[in-house]
Amino acid sequence: EMNVVDDIEHRMGITERWHPQDVKYQEGLAYLTNWRFIQAVEHLQGLVIQRLFELAKANIAGTGYKLRQHISSAISRRSAAIRTALEKYN
Repeated sequence: EMNVVDDIEHRMGITERWHPQDVKYQEGLAYLTNWRFIQAVEHLQGLVIQRLFELAKANIAGTGYKLRQHISSAISRRSAAIRTALEKYN
């Protein structure tokens, strides 16, 4: 594997590797941490919006018993997914 890395570095003209003390390394690490946070928030946002739609659908007049039961189980699953996503990030 190192031969592949060395080859790519040679082709790209990279002469020096980053080390944990380098400023560029620290900037990249901060960017990656921020990016992961943004991804987690967007994922949570999507789950919460889906849950809100399901809650709204459950309150529509004329919704039959079977459909309400189906929506109720979907809401429970979505709540579990939200908890899992929060625990994953924390």
